[in-house]
Amino acid sequence: MSKMKETALTIAGLASVLVAGQTVANAASTYTVQKGDTLSELADKFNLTVEDLVKTNKITDANMIFADQQIEVPTQEELNENALNTTAASSANSAASDAASSAMSEAVASMTAASEAAASSAAASEAVASSVAASEAAASKAAESEAAAASVQAQPVAQDTAVAQQAAPAATPAAGGSVYDQFIANGGTDALWQNIVMPESGGNPNAVSPNGYMGLGQTKEGWGTGDVATQTNGLVNYAVSRYGSVDGAVQFRAANGWW
Repeated sequence: MSKMKETALTIAGLASVLVAGQTVANAASTYTVQKGDTLSELADKFNLTVEDLVKTNKITDANMIFADQQIEVPTQEELNENALNTTAASSANSAASDAASSAMSEAVASMTAASEAAASSAAASEAVASSVAASEAAASKAAESEAAAASVQAQPVAQDTAVAQQAAPAATPAAGGSVYDQFIANGGTDALWQNIVMPESGGNPNAVSPNGYMGLGQTKEGWGTGDVATQTNGLVNYAVSRYGSVDGAVQFRAANGWW
């Protein structure tokens, strides 16, 4: 892009009009891109880095901004908060991983102890069984008849139980849910749901991030609110207009972790 001309900058939330070339205080605002602006010039103007503006506005190509585009200018407090959140999330993931590893080790140790106890118990049971077998050999015909009768009576019960277990159908988990069904019915795709909606909002149409991103697709645009049909249509239109297709949006989200 060509070098920015001397142009008045309009920043929402600031009462004064700022002129190109001056250093702008880092205050929460929204800036309307003027013809000739570049992202690096705006970053210098707002005492930020290009990466700050790219991440805050989810810009796909730092070399492509256009006139009348709304650029959110984050405060240093917001940037610090995001950095702390990222660090906290990383620490939480590490702690969760350590806890899971510890739990797995404890489970393995517990199972090993249980197996050893079972083996010891089996050996004792075999000794008792041998003693009982010797005693039964000397028992009367009456005792043997009673044992045989008890065995015959117990057999149908075991067979009935096996038949009941075989006849019981396996539970079939419900596919998707009401929000998912509405999403698909209004033009969304399973790939869009699995690769963008779930990572961004967990499938919650009322989700709001600490930075104010809303809805199934986590956006500050108008389609981030309203019913599932409204959000679905807005999300699909955004994917097509920005990335050329739904598949293009899915591929970008998978490669970059944001869209």
